[in-house]
Amino acid sequence: MLQVAKVVTAALAATAVAGAWLIPGASTATGISSHVAPGLSLTFDPDLRSSAANASAVIHTQFPQPDEVQGVDGRAWRTDGFSSWISAPLTLAPFSGFTVAGWVALESYPSDREVPTDEIAPASLINQADATSGFDVFVDTFGRWGLRLSTIAGTRTIKAGAFPLSRWVHIAATYDPASGSAVLYLDGSPVGRTAFKPGSGLKPARSELLIARTWRDAVSNGVRINGINAAYDTITILPRALSQSEIARSVQQIVPPAGSTSLSVPATRFATDAQRPIYHAMPSANWTNEPHGLVRRGPWWHLFYQRTPNGPYKTQMHWGHMMSRDLVDWTYMPDALWPTLQTDRFGYDMKGIWSGSVAQAPNGLAYAFYTSVNHTAGLFNPGISVAVSGDPVLRTWQKRGPVLDAAGFRDFRDPIVWFEGGEWRMIVGAAMIGSGGGLAYYRCKTIDDLRCWEKQRPIAPFAKMDIGSDIWEMPVFEPIGRGKHILLVNPIGRRISKYGNPATRAVYWIGKWDGTRFEPDDVRPKMLDIIPGHLSPTVTTDAAGRIVGIGIVDERRSPAAQTAAGWAHTFGLPRRWRLLEDGRTLGQSPLKATRNLRISGQSVDRTISAMKGDFDVGDLGRAVEIQVDFSDAPSDAPYGLVLGRSPDNTELTRLTYDPVRHVMTLDKRQSNSMSDSESPTTVSGVYDERAFGRPRSFHVFVDHSVVDVFVNNAAAFSFRFYPSSRRSTLFGVTADTQVGVRLRAWRLKGIDYTYDLQSGTTK
Repeated sequence: MLQVAKVVTAALAATAVAGAWLIPGASTATGISSHVAPGLSLTFDPDLRSSAANASAVIHTQFPQPDEVQGVDGRAWRTDGFSSWISAPLTLAPFSGFTVAGWVALESYPSDREVPTDEIAPASLINQADATSGFDVFVDTFGRWGLRLSTIAGTRTIKAGAFPLSRWVHIAATYDPASGSAVLYLDGSPVGRTAFKPGSGLKPARSELLIARTWRDAVSNGVRINGINAAYDTITILPRALSQSEIARSVQQIVPPAGSTSLSVPATRFATDAQRPIYHAMPSANWTNEPHGLVRRGPWWHLFYQRTPNGPYKTQMHWGHMMSRDLVDWTYMPDALWPTLQTDRFGYDMKGIWSGSVAQAPNGLAYAFYTSVNHTAGLFNPGISVAVSGDPVLRTWQKRGPVLDAAGFRDFRDPIVWFEGGEWRMIVGAAMIGSGGGLAYYRCKTIDDLRCWEKQRPIAPFAKMDIGSDIWEMPVFEPIGRGKHILLVNPIGRRISKYGNPATRAVYWIGKWDGTRFEPDDVRPKMLDIIPGHLSPTVTTDAAGRIVGIGIVDERRSPAAQTAAGWAHTFGLPRRWRLLEDGRTLGQSPLKATRNLRISGQSVDRTISAMKGDFDVGDLGRAVEIQVDFSDAPSDAPYGLVLGRSPDNTELTRLTYDPVRHVMTLDKRQSNSMSDSESPTTVSGVYDERAFGRPRSFHVFVDHSVVDVFVNNAAAFSFRFYPSSRRSTLFGVTADTQVGVRLRAWRLKGIDYTYDLQSGTTK
């Protein structure tokens, strides 16, 4: 936990201790006779909390202050999914009975380790329990929830169905020792009950009450992963069992707001985070990986992506979803897909909903093909599964099940599907038997027929094309113009590693496709980016038929730094793809819509007739667009840009081109005075002057810790850097010989994110 001592003046706290905040509104329940143990009432409204002296509950979080959001009546507490919980002292008398009740809006089911169902550790919505005592209102990673209760007669569990997502619900659990009756309620109605022998007293746990944290942690790589990602309001514990009518009456008195108003991540959570991008698309918090399934549907672009919604770690993968009209401003949608079970012990995607693509059919339906993984060998593990949506905004999906397994391959993943020649086609990244990476290829007449996919011969000479990988991931296959196609893959494993040589990065080939066979112009791949750092783009076409791609720019700092930040990874700026004049090279450019991010009146425009060495041009903060044009690009000496420089020159990043060696170099040796970066400090890449021309124009987008670079409106690369000083915002140019420069720059505003998290259903 980040240790912070701070007086919080917002509604959730009046007195703070190290990493925790006392709740002045926590008090003993009223109207209780003195001979029974008191209950507890937690509310998050400032007008209901009169004095810090009465505080008994503590909010724990690693962030500067707890999250406040709109509640069912006033303000509510928003958990972050992994680091936040509430603890409070509570004493329950064995024979008095009790009621625990409260309002919860759950954004996603909790994470867990990717293990069989009998090894998972369900998360607790609220509990005072240990292995053999107390009570636990729990929910597991598959949405199954219930009440576990221990009495002197033993322990029993009430199991309910799937817990509702993305909306406020009222939960309650009661136990009456006299009758031995335990009941679980949802929105005022019973959803399960059990009975002990009458007179069986509660077996209280000798521990604190915990909200949003379980008594039994699930730990992965040293991180607790089974927290609760939700909003809470009005938690009450009474030392008697309320009747059904009393519980129903309390629910009927409240009309809760829409879930989206309470599950949005408040700006305060990351307000002091100098590394978090503000205009690059990314989830609202926690962990993401590859974007995929980029499609246009009506006036909207839809982007799906790999997501752990509950913390900055990778497990139990979901398909996140966001949509946009211009690929700049985005609306967060409910998660599209998440792991589910078909029986108590088995689900074909129970280990995660991994990458894939979305195909739109003439019948108006959208088909999401994704990589599914389970724990049972031989049962589509790994496999390709499909879900279907007729929703105009692709909010809700119905799972149809597996369509393929990896038969004939050592492994495979990440399908892309398209319609061609009266048939549906699918390629899947694969590990080939007896060799390295390649592709599986299938054809199908009717996309709605799960059994129609037939394996085909390989579409290309993969053994000649591979660069020493174990498997190819995230393939892209699109017509690129002039009778050519582009085939792009992301080789990983064996000789390839994130910081090695070869490095993990996207590679591509240009060639001809006859509907059966792809013949690359050259079996040697080209690099998507000049310098590695951006990979796994997902692509589609705009209304004019032009290709647009969005990839990931992953973290280059330690896992500990990612956990401390509370988020990991971002997407690159959208890029326009085209075939260059040589007919063999991909050209990439930024979208014109990014101009909408410029802040009027906050810009720099300078012409420098002659300069040499480092030359500062301006300071527009940590979110800036820079266009540099070298009027006479040198042919015999390096030149380029300086970014993220501090006034005392202790931090700076250089990006230079050597025209003699035809090499672009990113020098991060002084980027960060901290020690949480883990990537190489100097990275170089070969630049093809014949295809791209001598670098004269550098178009650079800096967004806190992520940078996108476009050279001559044709070559591109993206990278991460982490200046530790908030004053490391100066930018300029550098040259080893005298040059003339025109530089224009604009301060950029953040994305106008909105939330649309109304409840959807996935079967």
